[in-house]
Order: sequence, then structure tokens, then C-alpha cells
Amino acid sequence: MISENNISSTNREYKNGYSGRKLSFLLLILLAGIAYLIWIRAGGISVPCFFHEATGLDCPGCGITRMIRAICEADFKAALHANAFLFITLPYLLFLLLYYAYKWARNEKTGAKFEAAAIVYCVGLVIFGIVRNLI
Repeated sequence: MISENNISSTNREYKNGYSGRKLSFLLLILLAGIAYLIWIRAGGISVPCFFHEATGLDCPGCGITRMIRAICEADFKAALHANAFLFITLPYLLFLLLYYAYKWARNEKTGAKFEAAAIVYCVGLVIFGIVRNLI
């Protein structure tokens, strides 16, 4: 049987449009990212790229950790060198991720334009991954 507290809590979530569990999950991901950054800066040890370890090639994401660390140290030249595609498109990527998180937390659909933009971005990332290994 559903208690009155559960009903009012559920109604508040739908009224505000936000799910408390989803917001907690997003906050947890953000905190995990910050903890990983602190771990890297303190110890210099990061998660290796399994694709690079197995093939010797750089995946489209290779250099993300170095790029983020360089951005935090305001070394934008090193950040560009670590992963040029992600560095140049970082504002756009952050917009896509934040927009998706906002819609997800409000239980709303993103729409066809967002999905097309995300697909185009992913295709560009894959093309970058191929080209960076040919040059």
C-alpha cells in the first residue's frame, strides 16, 4: 500500500519535473570525475586506454585525461596537442551533455534535432580517430 508521504513526494517530483534519484546520480558522476582529477593530479596515475594497449593505435578518446589535466593547469597548447578534436569541440560537447542531463532529469525527450547533433558529433569523433592514426 502506498503511503500519503510517497504520493506527495512523487507529485512534487512530477510537478517540479525533476527526479531526485536522477539528480543524485548526476551529482555522483560529477563528484567521481572531480575525485578522478584529484587522483591524477596527486599521483600521476591514470586509467590506460585499453584500445591503445591492444592495438598500438590511438582511439578517438586517447588523450582526454592529459587534455583535462592541461586545461586545469591552463596549458591550452598541451591540451590541444593531447586531443585536438575534443579540445576544439569541448564547449559544444559540454552543451550537448548538459542539455541531455537536463532533459533526462526532467523525464523529457531530447528530440530529433538533439539526436541528429549527437550522431554528427560521434561521426566526427570517429573520423578524427581514423585520421589521427593516418597522419
